[in-house]
Amino acid sequence: MLCEKCKKNKGEIKLPYLGHLLCKRCFCNLIQRRVKKEIKQKKIIEENDKVLLIDDKSIEARISEIIINSIYKKVKLTKKHVKQFDLEKIKKSTKSLIKKEKISKVVIPFNLDKEINYFTECVFSGNKTSKIGHYKEEGIIFVKLLRNVLESECDLFAEFNNLSVKRPVEDKKIDDIKGLINRINKKHCETKFSLLKSIDKLNKIIK
Repeated sequence: MLCEKCKKNKGEIKLPYLGHLLCKRCFCNLIQRRVKKEIKQKKIIEENDKVLLIDDKSIEARISEIIINSIYKKVKLTKKHVKQFDLEKIKKSTKSLIKKEKISKVVIPFNLDKEINYFTECVFSGNKTSKIGHYKEEGIIFVKLLRNVLESECDLFAEFNNLSVKRPVEDKKIDDIKGLINRINKKHCETKFSLLKSIDKLNKIIK
């Protein structure tokens, strides 16, 4: 069957929450448009910004680079390679690079699933939720470019762009939370997107 969007290419994927059969190209365009809408509406990244991409060799880091380069022509993009990214502990070397290069925005490797897991853990452990969404710290804006993109969508985007990246094994605590939400999402395909909207509303109250 043909893609229901372009009517030209072979339809290869059907997203449960849309019900449309899409080709690889239309699927990737869909993801890019969703990300672009988020960053344009909130004016998170603008032309001529000096942007640092935290590159932990993850799928999210690789996709973020592709999308930034496809959307912006004048953004000065610098990459900082790290072995492992920790949202709670930005390394001194990274902070030094931010200061040296006069970086205004830092793109971090995150997706919708990670955002839900992070919020859930913060709430259950009693930790602050100040780093939910795009957040500001020490005058620098940290951008979760893919926070409205599902992990499964990131995997497909990577596959369709010939990115050979494997996901690391996560600890059991996160797997339990993710597993529960995944089971609910299988029955109700818009669960994770609804959760993200609820998280943003709740965070304004509790942070």
